[in-house]
Amino acid sequence: ENPALIRWAYAKSQNVYPTFTPTPKTSFLGAAYALGPLLFWIFVLKADRDRKEKRIQEGKYKRPFSVFF
Repeated sequence: ENPALIRWAYAKSQNVYPTFTPTPKTSFLGAAYALGPLLFWIFVLKADRDRKEKRIQEGKYKRPFSVFF
């Protein structure tokens, strides 16, 4: 048995984040990384849909035939 390998396996599997403490900064960053991309894509898709709907109402955009939507 190799004691260094046993210590490494323990540190890798059991001792995850031994020095992490949740702070307002890490909580904010976690929320930003989780919700940021979701909110971004919601905004982009909503803006595209609104732009397309406005063009349809003005008669400048003809809807292509699509089986799925």
